[in-house]
Amino acid sequence: MSSLRNSWKLGVSVAILLVAAQVCLSLAVRTRRVHNYLGARLESAFGRPVQVKHFNLEFLPSPRIYATGVTVGEDPAFGYEYFLRAEHLTAGLRWSGFLRGRFEFGTLSLGRPSLTLVRSREGRWNLEDWLPPPQSNSEPRLEIYGPRRPAAIANRLEKIEFDEGRINFKSGDVKQPFALSAVTGTVAQVSPGRWQLQLEAQPWRSGVALQSTGTVLVRGDIAGTSARLQPASLTVRWEKVSLADLFRLLRGRDYGVRGTFALEAIARSGGPVSAAETGDTTARPAEAPYAAGDWSFSLRASANQIHRWDLTERPDNPDLSARVRGRVNLPLGKLTAESVLIETPSSNLHGTAQFNGTAAPAMQVRFDKVALQATDVLAWYRAFRPGIADGITVDEFFNGAIALQGWPVKLQIVDLATLGGTVNVNGLDNILKIGPVHAFLDRERLAAEPIQISMTALPAARPPADTTKSARRRAPNENFGEASLAFVHDFSTRAGHFGVHGHVENAASFLKLASAFGSTLNHGWDLTGPARADLRRDWSMASHSMWSGAAEVNDAQLAAAGLNQPLQLQHARLEWRNGKRTAQIVQAQGFGASWSGEIMEDTLDIPFDEAAKWNVQLHADHLDATELDRWVGPRARPGWLRRLLPSLLGVAAAQTGPASELVRRLNVSGEVVVDEFTIEKLSLRQLHLRGNLQDLRLQISDGRAQWAGGNVHATMLARFLPRPVYDLRAELEGVNVSQLPIAPAISDRLAGFASGILRLKTGGVGRDELLQKLTATGQVHLTNLEFRGWDLNASIADGEAHPGISRWASGDGDFTVLDRSVILEDVRLDGGAQSTLVNGTITFARDANLSVESGAGRRTVRSAVASGHILKIVGPLDGPRLSREKSTPRQPAD
Repeated sequence: MSSLRNSWKLGVSVAILLVAAQVCLSLAVRTRRVHNYLGARLESAFGRPVQVKHFNLEFLPSPRIYATGVTVGEDPAFGYEYFLRAEHLTAGLRWSGFLRGRFEFGTLSLGRPSLTLVRSREGRWNLEDWLPPPQSNSEPRLEIYGPRRPAAIANRLEKIEFDEGRINFKSGDVKQPFALSAVTGTVAQVSPGRWQLQLEAQPWRSGVALQSTGTVLVRGDIAGTSARLQPASLTVRWEKVSLADLFRLLRGRDYGVRGTFALEAIARSGGPVSAAETGDTTARPAEAPYAAGDWSFSLRASANQIHRWDLTERPDNPDLSARVRGRVNLPLGKLTAESVLIETPSSNLHGTAQFNGTAAPAMQVRFDKVALQATDVLAWYRAFRPGIADGITVDEFFNGAIALQGWPVKLQIVDLATLGGTVNVNGLDNILKIGPVHAFLDRERLAAEPIQISMTALPAARPPADTTKSARRRAPNENFGEASLAFVHDFSTRAGHFGVHGHVENAASFLKLASAFGSTLNHGWDLTGPARADLRRDWSMASHSMWSGAAEVNDAQLAAAGLNQPLQLQHARLEWRNGKRTAQIVQAQGFGASWSGEIMEDTLDIPFDEAAKWNVQLHADHLDATELDRWVGPRARPGWLRRLLPSLLGVAAAQTGPASELVRRLNVSGEVVVDEFTIEKLSLRQLHLRGNLQDLRLQISDGRAQWAGGNVHATMLARFLPRPVYDLRAELEGVNVSQLPIAPAISDRLAGFASGILRLKTGGVGRDELLQKLTATGQVHLTNLEFRGWDLNASIADGEAHPGISRWASGDGDFTVLDRSVILEDVRLDGGAQSTLVNGTITFARDANLSVESGAGRRTVRSAVASGHILKIVGPLDGPRLSREKSTPRQPAD
């Protein structure tokens, strides 16, 4: 009982002593003397100047030092920025050293540390002099550049732990834009001067938004001070990286490539990486002895599901892998790759590489064995080109050699050849046969010998035997078309050309083939019939690349969206002159007319999917509105332009919805001449229109025609946004009134000539809306007017129709068009001894409501007190009703 009581007292006493000791230590570390002492111990452990804001000590469960606001200074040979900074530090103390009154650190834990790794101009790292050295060093003494550093202090760190850290990189005084974030792991001393690394981190780059950079895993061991971290053996794995973030990390920008990337690398100093570590079972040649600073490495990188950013991922997206094995000497800036293997699913390249990063960098890469399948080329093309059709098969194999050298890298050797192959597109009745190909580099001139391509029928697509000419069986090797391709580029002058010469029996087959490979040339139109081309594209440093040559069609048909019938092209030619396109129409049939002329591009050569400025010079023999209606279709009139314009503007316009945007892309100017243009009863001869269409505005600056025996000169402005609006101004001269498009019963009784000015406005879409909104004002001057059948003066006097003839030497008046009616305002007809005044309306339905009065004298005006009679003409013009009314005095104008 007494011993139990004594044990209890002893335990309480020990607890009180420990609590008192902890309190005393907590108070003691706040003193400057203890603070400086602990700082000196950390400096001894780090081998660098250390600054700490606050310290704390605890005994239980084990002796431990806590520090906040820790900053480890840098060796002056590497700059004056901090070497290591941590929000807090925890250092375990060994009991054995602590009981002897010495501070011997065990595990050192760093919370949210930031480490700056600096590589000097001499190729040394600031990390080399920080880790404790081995007890003995058999490495030869290396020459030291710059100020001599003091002897390193024997550090006694056993293990360093990182949590949510960051590693920055500097090259001399230049801070690199990339870093490693979220660094976790340990650096443990497994033997004197030998450290084992187990770290994980995420790559980071300043100024760039990253989403999937993967995780970098570093495993291995390195040596300490004075041996440049050698001997060392490291394994680095970097997995689950998006290609977009990979390029952002390396180059700071997104190149529009999507896919995943993985990397595994093994590096060892002073000796080769074993085949067991790399999994490479191929025989290796004998290696030269390793010099000081030599590292051997084995690298394996792969990229999967590679495709363009705006294309969906497909199962056949290409994969790429690379294996590189060799050695590198960083102090000398020299890399030698003894084996380079680049593989795709069906192709591979074997070679070697060398790089010298001295003051005059040089690089040489040589692939002595190149085996390239065209199926892999097609997969890469499909991954970066939209619109490639499914079901394309390519059977062709290339082999040869490629070499690059210099800095910047230039081609040194190119020698690729193939015996030929075939291209088959599912859904086409033709197959492409490609002849032998040989591409080679002669000095600095890369060329491909003329490549022969022929289009033949598939065996299953050949028609059965028939006795008729239209169904005759083709010979087995008969071509539907053939072409010759040539390519030359001179790297010294940066100039070259690409040429194509050939023909096809049916242009539709070529257009379908081009569309299957993602180059749709016929946006909304189809061309059938024979065609031939002789084109050449030249480029140089002095000017951008331009096409020259021509494509020609004969007896072909052109069907366009929005047209009910195809255009017949008897002879047409599209030329490229100094980069500009010119369409020559020698003879064509369309819209009920025979056409000829020229359509020329005003701007330099641009892609097919961009709007160009065009100048037109066209001639047609006869156009009829009724025939135009058959081509366009009555139901298509409001929207036919929307469907037709994408075929003219290209794919970019076809993808835009509003019709106003499609019209806005048109930029056309020039002249159109029509021998005869008929709109119902209105017939215009020798119609000349000069103007332009641009930015939703159609402007006719000069319109001339012969109409009704006279001449018409007009200008017009049409705006198509937000609703179509038209403004027309016309001048008429010498128009024969007997030829006006009015009722035959009236026109047969009229003779004389008219001149005047017309200003017309309307808007909307469709005939009904245009007539409903039609307004106009005008002035008319009449000469030698004659009306056969009535004697108006006698009719006015008696109030009934009197046969005879009415004649007037001249006449003038104003008229207005409103609400589908023509309003006559004081039209005065001068008949010499008597004059006639006409007022009233005539509707578009040819119903009249006219008042006709006459008087003596050339300038007769009814006075305020005079009175007379008025002849009223009411009803259809073919048979109007006549009546006489008593006129009221008219007040004279002020």
